[in-house]
Amino acid sequence: MSPNLLVLEPSSLSSMEELRKVLQERGLAVSNLPGKGRCLLANKDFSPGDAILRQEPYVCVPNNSAEPRCDGCFASGNLKKCSACQVVWYCGSSCQTLEWKSHRLECSVLAKLENDKRKCVTPSVRLMVKLYVKRKLQSDKIIPATSIDNYNLVEELVSHIKDLDEKQLVLYAQMANLVNLILQWSDINIKEIAENFCKFACNAHTICDSELRPVGTGLYLIVSIINHR
Repeated sequence: MSPNLLVLEPSSLSSMEELRKVLQERGLAVSNLPGKGRCLLANKDFSPGDAILRQEPYVCVPNNSAEPRCDGCFASGNLKKCSACQVVWYCGSSCQTLEWKSHRLECSVLAKLENDKRKCVTPSVRLMVKLYVKRKLQSDKIIPATSIDNYNLVEELVSHIKDLDEKQLVLYAQMANLVNLILQWSDINIKEIAENFCKFACNAHTICDSELRPVGTGLYLIVSIINHR
């Protein structure tokens, strides 16, 4: 393992304060630059090939617009739809089993949708549904939450909602209404969902294959600190 590899232990991070401490130990710092916003800076020299940051997405979805992809590994070809929700694809029983603990709740809400509304479940809408599903599953302790993988860090992200025009805000409100219709949970509201769509717009990252072709979208909570304007 490279001595400069940033390793974020599950118990090391509980807030932005703790994040700053962990990053500082590895020669990195969270800063705010005028006109740029929050960003990640190096305060030491790194050598070519050093791994600076490594993280799994908090939530991710494949981009199924061109061709269906497995919800677990993003593979294409020889896929089968989830028989219950008829929205999610899997390459086989292995990925389906690994994803079932997370997909089970999502599956139950998607399966209740009428066919015309099910067709409106775009990758962006699914990403938001999965965000709230994961928050609920972690809150109910069905799946583990760690200091670098929890909804509190989503709340730390900046939405830049004041920078958006009215047309974009109306679109996010419509998408939020659909998510609210899908979930029908009392502990979320349309305004909160719409603001999270704003966060997706400036914080989510494209997931690419080995040839840099886009295959999906993911929300990487620590990586989102790196300014990409």
